[in-house]
Amino acid sequence: MSTVISPLQKTVSETLWNQDATVRMIERGYKDRRGYWVPGPLAWAYHCTETFDPHYLDKGFPTPNRPFPRLPYFPWLFAKMLQEPVVFFPKSREMLLSWCVTAYCVWHCQVFPGTQVIIQSQKLDKSSELVKGTEPPGYAYTLYSRQDPWLKSRFPLAMRPDDLPADNLVWKNKSEIKALGKGADQIRLYHPTIVFWDEMAFMEEAQASFGAATPVAKQMICVSSAGPGFFGEICSEESR
Repeated sequence: MSTVISPLQKTVSETLWNQDATVRMIERGYKDRRGYWVPGPLAWAYHCTETFDPHYLDKGFPTPNRPFPRLPYFPWLFAKMLQEPVVFFPKSREMLLSWCVTAYCVWHCQVFPGTQVIIQSQKLDKSSELVKGTEPPGYAYTLYSRQDPWLKSRFPLAMRPDDLPADNLVWKNKSEIKALGKGADQIRLYHPTIVFWDEMAFMEEAQASFGAATPVAKQMICVSSAGPGFFGEICSEESR
């Protein structure tokens, strides 16, 4: 006896297959047309979400949400974050490193339940801009909210976005991204999976914060534009 599949059943089956294929791509990455590996978090950023450009009108764009940029060093950058427990990334404004590291952190929170990410800057309001933020929306919240509805249903937040503070983004799978201001004592309150320091060269107590995180964090990602102090010294040593 043959089974008759209705057009609706076929459409639903194809949709579910495509969604499962997308999740596999997000988790594992894929080879591009040239045979190069695109890491999982970068695959997610390229195909599943968007960034926010507050200067969209000046650039002639109709909306502030833009596809994640494709720059030649991104595969290397994301591969580094997947492979190295400690990384120092010097940056300039146009390199979009803060967006890249935040995208990696959001991806990690969704793919690996129970991930805790700490983002620390000199001031709490600056690190909050990388998390939930207010207006414009924070980097992490933008990347989460610009996903397709089925992905947001697959990786739901723990509460309504309006109920989340500017410095915190929490998922139902027990993952979270938490913003902190300066100070090593702030870091000592947590046992994070990932610590991301943004503009580390301009943070007071940067070296002390790094030292406080070293015994407890599984990964530490340090990003900054040029400046004196601990971050600059480490980068100078690495370049010799």
